[in-house]
Amino acid sequence: MKKRIVLLSFILLFIIAYIAFGAWISHDTKIILEEAMRKDADMNYMSPSVYSKINPVERGLTSDGFEYHSSSHHIGFVLPLHYFAGSKVYVTQKYDDDDFGFREPVQLTLKLKSGKWYATKVSIQP
Repeated sequence: MKKRIVLLSFILLFIIAYIAFGAWISHDTKIILEEAMRKDADMNYMSPSVYSKINPVERGLTSDGFEYHSSSHHIGFVLPLHYFAGSKVYVTQKYDDDDFGFREPVQLTLKLKSGKWYATKVSIQP
């Protein structure tokens, strides 16, 4: 009986830790997607190739005069599948203002770097 309680406690602790890490990854994923939309992105969260694949100006989706408005950017439910210091993240982002809009599923590959989740790869399905 005591072994069963220890095992169940260990499983419960693992589940709690997994969910806590998932919440942390979700938070940083939202920061990554918001920063990638800006002209002056904080590159401490992503590689230059990730930035160029997410940013609408870099992708040629809109003009150089594009101005990011956070109120027009909606990030859906973030599904992180993580392991040790890495993660695959699935999320849908939508941007919709008077002049420009899109909705797309995004898959990010993240790694833990200097206490932040850092995007190393991205795949976007238009």
